[in-house]
Order: sequence, then structure tokens, then C-alpha cells
Amino acid sequence: MDLFPFEQVRDRQDELVEASEQALEDESNLVAHAPTGLGKTAATVTPAIEKAREQDKKVFFLTPRHSQHQIALETVRKMNERHGENIISVDLIGKDHLCEADISTRGGEGPDCPRHDNTFKDNHELTTQAQRKLKEVKHQNLSAGEMKQACDKVCAYSLSMQLAADADLVIADYFHIFHPGVREAVLENADINLEDCILIVDEAHNMPSRTRSLFTYSLSMPNIKRAITEAETFGYYSEQENLDQLKRVVSRMANEKLSQTEQDSTMKKDDLVDSIDNFHDYEDMVKDMENVAEEVEEEQERSYCAQIAEFLRAWEEGEDNGFVRVIKREYSQGSQTLKIKYSCLDPQISSKKPLNKAHSSILMSATLTPQEMYVQLLGLEEDKTETRAFKSPFPEENELDLVIPTLTTKYEERGDSMWQKYAWYLSKSFEAVDGNCGVFFPSYAMMNKVKPLIEEHSDRKIFIEERKADKDEKQDLLDKFADRKEAGDSVLLGVAAGSFGEGVDFPGEVLKAVFIVGLPLQRPDLETKELIDFYDEKFGKGWDYGYSYPAMNRAIQAAGRCIRSSTDEGVIVYMDERYEWSNYRKVFPDDKKLVSTRAPWKEINEFFSKNRN
Repeated sequence: MDLFPFEQVRDRQDELVEASEQALEDESNLVAHAPTGLGKTAATVTPAIEKAREQDKKVFFLTPRHSQHQIALETVRKMNERHGENIISVDLIGKDHLCEADISTRGGEGPDCPRHDNTFKDNHELTTQAQRKLKEVKHQNLSAGEMKQACDKVCAYSLSMQLAADADLVIADYFHIFHPGVREAVLENADINLEDCILIVDEAHNMPSRTRSLFTYSLSMPNIKRAITEAETFGYYSEQENLDQLKRVVSRMANEKLSQTEQDSTMKKDDLVDSIDNFHDYEDMVKDMENVAEEVEEEQERSYCAQIAEFLRAWEEGEDNGFVRVIKREYSQGSQTLKIKYSCLDPQISSKKPLNKAHSSILMSATLTPQEMYVQLLGLEEDKTETRAFKSPFPEENELDLVIPTLTTKYEERGDSMWQKYAWYLSKSFEAVDGNCGVFFPSYAMMNKVKPLIEEHSDRKIFIEERKADKDEKQDLLDKFADRKEAGDSVLLGVAAGSFGEGVDFPGEVLKAVFIVGLPLQRPDLETKELIDFYDEKFGKGWDYGYSYPAMNRAIQAAGRCIRSSTDEGVIVYMDERYEWSNYRKVFPDDKKLVSTRAPWKEINEFFSKNRN
């Protein structure tokens, strides 16, 4: 490895490097379960860039979140610094995030954008000013935010797309490759075919749900109302009347299909198409919404009429196989709303072609088990795909994993007595922990039931994840919790599928113990049931693939917030009898040693006492 960014390869990191090199040499795929601390990014990006430079390929490092771009960018910077190289990278994010134009004049790259004339000539070639800026930033390995600051006169998004042609490494989001239309634009700008791309997919356990979401469309009552206001504001009065009719259609269908006890119901394509045809030609309705959107988008960032048009076109043109059409009643922040959804059930629609057609695809995550599930769900060709599960590089003695078999959040067991039991177990266990604790619940509702009971039994300072909190408020909460590290007297309450259960780092032993309350199963609504049925028909494992295994991965992800480095010591407590069941245990890595206990405070106290001595 001539370009490895660090002086030494970590313990077991070399195994992932070798597996990546082999996949790249064989033009095959690798599905790698690689625990936290292994150094996944350096172990995959290094051989990928070496292969790309050797054979004129391009590396795409794909993540589900912007925040996860930074580690890949830092890896390239360190490669260049350590080896005196000139590896070029570009950080791609959505156009809306890079546009510095005033909202009232945003029009993307169109003539209404104040930076358009500075960026493009009439023939759409770059201006001298834009070419000069592109040359200036080309070798700086800038993040998207830094690119935005550097481009004070020209379009940062357009220059980023131009830079993709020269880049060795393109750091991007999932949709840049797994959405067909976006992929076509990105590859055209990068001047490369999919066959000459090396794909590295980070946090790949997210892929089934994220790729399905790329082909899922919804029509909500609030958005119809916003589109009505938009049409009226821009003087489209006949379109406004048609949207009023659409609102009445949705309300009528809800009254027909939903009862007080039924919160969702399946629909047929013609249910909506025929209802709209009764007051206006369906295709004309779509075109009318697109015409309104075209004018609106010349004046402001987004158009709600565009969202209506996108949904209606997908609803009418989309297939039924691999999709479900539902109308549902949703409750959010105490209010009720109606929504019609055209939901994708098959992740292979997005994933199969790019993963198999690329030169090589490397999928990695700290929770990528059972691996055969991801191979099947994503449509990876089995004869050209290797699965590898790497052991944790952290000392085994630094972690204690417990299961409490006397607790459960199974529906039939829920109630005041079980909530009291959870609160008592948690409070008594807190007493044995030398430091701050984190508790992750299956839902906000359950968390809010148990919280006051914990307060009755424990005097620890409680920090709670609020569903309504924005990004800054959540970060402020985490910062305040981290500030209690030395005091070690606090508890963070969150939701396993919420903002703090994944992608959040608690460095330096901010957390000494994590408690997973119950099993974070998805609410068994109609979409979930349809997903289970679809996976059952396609893979014969509907319940596992569509319901129980994703819940286990959410639990394991939340548990992973505890130990983030080789020097961290901590306890993870799984508080549900189902973690002992064989079908659930198989989702844990093979090297995970779980200890069953009815008095976890004893094992916790012994663990910390031993490590203190």
C-alpha cells in the first residue's frame, strides 16, 4: 500500500485491506462487516485509489449523510500530506445546499441565478472566471462547505460537478449513484462509465431502506394545502380550483377506506386516477402542476405544485410489482393528517444495476449482519460477491454485554407494571456505573412513560431527546451531556431509531454504559406488513428481513455508541428476553459474548471494580 495515510496499519485492519485489494483485482464485490475502530475508510479507500490510478478508474465513496463525508476527505488529505501526492477529491452534496443565491432569485443554473453569467458562457462552457476558480480549488481537497465559501462569485455546485471529471475520489450521497436520473448526470459530468467506477458504500446497513425511499412518493394533505396557496399566490386560479378538488377527493377516499380503528388501507391505481378524471383530465392535471412549478421555481427555492406533479406522475406511470399503494392517517405532534403513498418495497430497483455493473463494489458497516440478507436484498450477484465478518480490534475485556431475560416490550406484556420494572432495573443499574449512561427506547411514547418513573428512583441528571428538536438543539443537548463526563452523574434518554442511536460519537468515555430497552421494532402498519409479504414471496424470509433483523440492527447500532476507541471501557445491557432467542442472536457478530443475568448491577459493579484495580 504505497498510499496508506498512516504510519501503521491497525490490528485486523490489514485483513480488510487485503480483502479489498482482492475484490478490486478480481473485479468482484465485497460485503464487509467491520466493527468500529477497524479503520474502514483508510482500509478501503487506499487500495481503491491505487487501483483507480493504475487502471484509469474513478472511486465513489457513498454515504447516507453529509456528516459522514468528512472522514473520507480527511483520509485523502492525509494521503497527500504523508506521501507528497496530488490525489484530487470532490465533495458532492445536493444543489440546494450549495446555492448561495438569495432565495427570491434562486433558479439553479438558469438565467435567473445571479451567478449563472459568471459561471457559464452562452454555449454552456465555463467562463474564464469560472475556469480560473476551478483551477484554484482543484488541488485543495475542499469540503462542500469550504467550496461554497471559496466560490463567492461563481456557482459552487456547477464547479463541483465539473471537478468530478478530474477527481480520483468523488465523495457523495447514496442518491448520486443509486437514483438513475441523478447517476446519469453525475457520470456524464465525471466523463466516465459505470463500469469504470469503484463504489465504496459506507454505513451499508442503511441501503435497503434508503434505496427504497428513492422510489417512494407521497401526497399529504398539508402539501396539497400549500400547493393551493402557491397556485393562488401566482395567479393560477383554475389550477387552484383543481387542487381544491384534489383535497376533497383525498378526504372522501379517507372517509370511505379508513375507520376509527383502521389507520391505513391499500389502494388501487385507478382509485385516484378515476377520481381525478371525474373533475379534470389526469394527464392535464399533471402538466398543469408542472407549468405552475416552472414559474414558481423561477422565483423561489421550491414548489409544492412540483411535488404534487411528481407524485401524480409516479402514481400513474409506476408499476405495481414491488410497490404498495396506501392511504393512511398519521399523527404528528398531536395533530392528525392524511397521506397517500406509493411506496417502493424492492431495494434492488435502485441497487442491483450499479452495484453489479461497477468495476467493484465494497459495502461496509459495523452492523452488516446477517450478511446474506444484504446480498439478497440488494441484488448482489452471489458468484462475484464475497462476504467477510471481521472481529473487533478492541480488547474483549474492555466490554461487558448483558441480557436481562426477565424484561420485554412485547405488546402483550406492556403496561404500568412492566414500565415500573424497567425503571427499577435501570435505576439500580445506574448506581453500579462509574460514569454517564445512555438509555435507548423503541419509541418516544415508551420513553416518555418510563422517564418519570426513573426520576422517582434515581437522582441522576436526565437529558432527553426531544422529537421536535432541530439539529442545533440536539447538538446543544449532546454538548451539555458531554460536559458532564467528569461528574459522571447523568443519563441520556433517546430512541434507538432516533437522532442519537446512530452516527453520533461520544468520544473519551463520555458514555460508560448503554441500556437498550426492548426491541426497536417498526410499528407493524400496513406498509410494514406489505414489505414482510413481499420479502417472504421473494426470499422466503419476510419476517426476518422486513421486521426483526432491521430492529436488531437498530439496537446494535445504538449499543455501539458506548465504546468508540481501544481505550474505552463500558457496559452494554440488552433489556429484553428476545435477545436470548436463537433467531435474534444470529444477528449479533459471532465474537459477541452475551451474559444472561437477573441482577445486572452485580456484573456491572464487578466489571468496573476489576477495571479500577
